[in-house]
Amino acid sequence: FTAAQYMQNTGELIACDLYEQKTELIRSGAERLGLGNLTARTADATVFDRELGEFDFVICDVPCSGLGVLRRKPEIKYKTDPDFAELKERQKAILKNAVQYAKKGGRILYSTCTLRIEENENLVNAVMAECRTLRKVHEKNLMPHKDNTDGFYYALLEKE
Repeated sequence: FTAAQYMQNTGELIACDLYEQKTELIRSGAERLGLGNLTARTADATVFDRELGEFDFVICDVPCSGLGVLRRKPEIKYKTDPDFAELKERQKAILKNAVQYAKKGGRILYSTCTLRIEENENLVNAVMAECRTLRKVHEKNLMPHKDNTDGFYYALLEKE
């Protein structure tokens, strides 16, 4: 919603989620906020859809272990390593797919709400090693004790 608001109802923003119930929440929120530039679609971010075309900017807010929000969701600490391994593969597939949607010169923002290096820096670097057209513009870990926020990571990539 914030990205659509910053665009001041210009351009086109397509928000996708795997689950129809979440897509419907996006639709109703966009309507409530008067965001005519936001379209919601139910789609699997690991599967390329040529019909969507290419974009100037792709945001990958990927599913993650959520360990950065542990203080607000303490039940997360009961997740096991196999859960994390499956997540990492999904994250990688989503990011690699996002590269296909970005125009030459387009940017991709990859973000998680975890501080696990395997889901963050290591994953981004692995995708960059496979997709040689990417360069890292910026990356940051937001730390609860330093940044007065939950733990987050983001990397801004550019497709050359």
